[in-house]
Amino acid sequence: MNNENKRNHFLCEALNDIKALQDMIKDFHSKYFGQLLVKIVGSDTIPFFLITHNGTRLKLMDTVKQFETEFFRIEAIDKECCRGTVSLLRAYDYEGHDTKLIADVVRLEKTSTEKSIDLSGISAIQLLKPDMLKGKFIIEPKW
Repeated sequence: MNNENKRNHFLCEALNDIKALQDMIKDFHSKYFGQLLVKIVGSDTIPFFLITHNGTRLKLMDTVKQFETEFFRIEAIDKECCRGTVSLLRAYDYEGHDTKLIADVVRLEKTSTEKSIDLSGISAIQLLKPDMLKGKFIIEPKW
């Protein structure tokens, strides 16, 4: 297996693990406590961004809602072709406006827009805190 195939294999495996964790969080149901795992975690999404071979974060466009994002949720993985289907997460700043700057992101929102990605152009995955989907943040007073 050459280096490119090894890298793609690991990316597919990592995304498959993320998908399995999301499914476990979403599908776990207790007879006595219901969907306690979703309540504890606060979301059924593990957000991430993807880093391309040239070191930049992958950005995808939602042409219907007219926003660009670099934040994703894995929806499906095809290990045979090493392709992933992701849904786009929309990023907001603390004032509720769209933002493209990672430093300004305080909330991510799931969307129904899905895109298929060829993972051969991806070199790394960076996970983000699932708390970013809750939208809860506190601004401390200056004094």
